[in-house]
Amino acid sequence: MTAPISVLGDGNVKVSWVTTITNQTAPSVAELNNASSVDLSCYLTSDGLTTGSDEQAVTDDRLCSTQTFEKPGRFSDTLELMYVYQPQLPSAADNKAFFTLVHLTTGFIVIRWGKAYAGAYVATTDRVNVMPATCGIQREQPPEANSVLKIAQKIWVSGKVNRNVATAV
Repeated sequence: MTAPISVLGDGNVKVSWVTTITNQTAPSVAELNNASSVDLSCYLTSDGLTTGSDEQAVTDDRLCSTQTFEKPGRFSDTLELMYVYQPQLPSAADNKAFFTLVHLTTGFIVIRWGKAYAGAYVATTDRVNVMPATCGIQREQPPEANSVLKIAQKIWVSGKVNRNVATAV
């Protein structure tokens, strides 16, 4: 067997905050590339995109068995962001993530995996994850030696996550 081709992670993930998406199963590139959308990719630290999920188990015990069987139950998706922060520059473009992801703001986190972050979204060829979201509280992180000031923030996933959907015209 030949080894499958891999894709580098560095620079090949685009993360955007999008205020409006009409069809979450086929987001339009006009919505994704809109001037009101914010590309968060360069604000996020290298470990600043933490997606996760928690799937519950439904037990299926039977009188005739000594074994407990399981089936998949309810699940939840989670998202935590960590980004750079300039507390003394309240209006700087370098602080755009902080001023975009204000507590209780609603919108969508859109993630494109495996393609250079700098490119615009392209219709029908890009595959993205669309996460309906509500911004949690912004938490300043403890200062560290040889580091930058950072904000950690839970992004509440407030609706169905649409995974690996094609972008549309």
